[in-house]
Amino acid sequence: MHKIIKTGEWKYSGNTYLPILLVEQDPAHLPPSASVAFSSNIGKDRTVYYLHFGKYLIDEKGYVSSDSSSRPFLSVQEAMGYAERNIEILNWNMD
Repeated sequence: MHKIIKTGEWKYSGNTYLPILLVEQDPAHLPPSASVAFSSNIGKDRTVYYLHFGKYLIDEKGYVSSDSSSRPFLSVQEAMGYAERNIEILNWNMD
């Protein structure tokens, strides 16, 4: 199951803003259809974080599915730093 850590919106283009989610993936609860390729420095027993961009759904088991998602990050700070460096206009909600 995924745990949503932070939500916000990012400017896609023009006046269009889309959702962004920062999601925690507990290694004990990998989705059954997980086709995640872990790099050699990220073990499958490690909690990782993903950014999910655009429209999303949360299924009955609590897994997030979105238009696009990032590579895995090892910390919340690493994921947020990546988003802030690579998205021109990004607004995180104050949760």
